[in-house]
Amino acid sequence: MVSSEGSVLIVTEVDKNQEILPISLECVTAGKRLAEALGGGTVALIMGAGVGEAAKEMTHYGVDEVCLVDHPDLTAYQPELYVAAFLQVCERVNPRAILMGDTLTSIDMAPRVAFALNTGLVTDCVAVEVSDGEVSFVKPVYSSNVMAAYTFASEPYVVTLRSRAEEAAERQETADAGVTPVDVKLDAASVRTEVLQRVVEEDAGPKLTGADIIVSGGRGVGGPEGFEQLKELADLLHAAVGASRPPCDLGWAPPKSQVGQTGEKVAPSLYIAVGISGATQHIAGMQSSKKIVAINKDPKANIFKIADYGVIGRWEEVVPALREAVSEIRK
Repeated sequence: MVSSEGSVLIVTEVDKNQEILPISLECVTAGKRLAEALGGGTVALIMGAGVGEAAKEMTHYGVDEVCLVDHPDLTAYQPELYVAAFLQVCERVNPRAILMGDTLTSIDMAPRVAFALNTGLVTDCVAVEVSDGEVSFVKPVYSSNVMAAYTFASEPYVVTLRSRAEEAAERQETADAGVTPVDVKLDAASVRTEVLQRVVEEDAGPKLTGADIIVSGGRGVGGPEGFEQLKELADLLHAAVGASRPPCDLGWAPPKSQVGQTGEKVAPSLYIAVGISGATQHIAGMQSSKKIVAINKDPKANIFKIADYGVIGRWEEVVPALREAVSEIRK
């Protein structure tokens, strides 16, 4: 086990194919910088069932050690069991900081962990800053109108990191870290919730949180047929399809495609907003995009205030023209 003095524990998540999530590799980048400031090492933690290969893969990303909790009761995320396992790892590692990606799992688990450890929590962090030996964690507040910097009065620090806030750690050919299996004792009787059904949707195209280009639609698209046209454009651009909240509520787009304060927070190189008025809730989830293109027939739409490029016109005319132009370039 790596020295616990100043160590940073990085929670590593995997997808249904047991592949490491990009956001976990972004946490490695932030974690290494934080560990250097704290004078310790980095420990990646992988929990689940049958995740041994993912643990081995994690040794190629520059962490000092990988902790593996492989237990049959951890097949799917279950709060009581995952938190119990996590706390037992913390007893072994005794970290000064805990980093998680800002995912659906961590949004549920991080507050439970912080409460159990009697420490503070900063969620949806967009930057880890080190100045004169002092560490601060930056996150947007007041509907992303203000950036606030937080410091902790207690340890360990518990932080969730927003997707694309950091560059993902690069894979190295050699594996410098070792894998340390950690045995945990779990009590199935402690579980107070029951999973009645699990529905797995097949992913089509790039994942929203990791996409370099996103084509997103709002209420102005008019219906599910409009989203079919957006998907055609997205396919040409090798892009993911997103949506503001109203289309998801109306069933025009799947819930997982929602971008916004209560949906996914994204930061692609290019974000194309079609028929999106620019409500504060939506802007909070995509304003970190490097380039924003807005298409809206209302010249006073709020989305134009943050757009790098704006097209005032009916999307029914603009999107087909854009699709045709992209097709010509692709030839």
